[in-house]
Amino acid sequence: MYDQAMQGTMDRVAIAMSSRFEPFPSAPAGPSTRHKVEYATGVVVDELGHVITDRQVTDSCLVITLAGLGNVELLAETADLALLRLYGARNLKPLAMGDGANVRDVTLVGIADPQAQGGGGMATTVVARLGTAENAKRALEPAPALGFSGAAVTDTKGRLVGLVQLKGALVAGPTNVGAPAQLVPIEQIKAFLNGRNIAPAAAAASSPEAAKASVLRVICVRK
Repeated sequence: MYDQAMQGTMDRVAIAMSSRFEPFPSAPAGPSTRHKVEYATGVVVDELGHVITDRQVTDSCLVITLAGLGNVELLAETADLALLRLYGARNLKPLAMGDGANVRDVTLVGIADPQAQGGGGMATTVVARLGTAENAKRALEPAPALGFSGAAVTDTKGRLVGLVQLKGALVAGPTNVGAPAQLVPIEQIKAFLNGRNIAPAAAAASSPEAAKASVLRVICVRK
């Protein structure tokens, strides 16, 4: 109800409101809704507490935590990478970096979603192969389980040659089937770190098995 003197104004408002009404709104386009708690993997790059992960993992996070170590600060991000900082870190083991040249067979080192591995939180390795390039990125085949987003891609000597990027919605779930995966190449990682004056690890590489000590579970909590 409104004063008749306002009829000219209110009629236009009523028409606009009725035109916008949707009795059954359509679902939004794009990836499915992210869960309030999401699990991924981060790679330690130095002893000062800098950790890198897949940038998608950090979308809309209220709190980002490294399991067993505490909350971290999101320092920087690009379209593919996110840089985290754990303050007061002790005894972190950074992962040595390779050059990625002529690498085809690789080992993925990460920590699967807790529901995908029965609630365990230990790092595991998965053998994979670099496939053809998709949108300037090479595919990882087969794709790893959920939770491996941000996992280390290592060569036969356990050196970092890239990061796992799971495409599509990255939500926790009971299935062990991962989303399609791509490689964020080591050249991109080095440029990202160098642009922020972070020196890559100079530690000697040994094996993919030893690289397990350099990956951590990343937990994102959303509103």
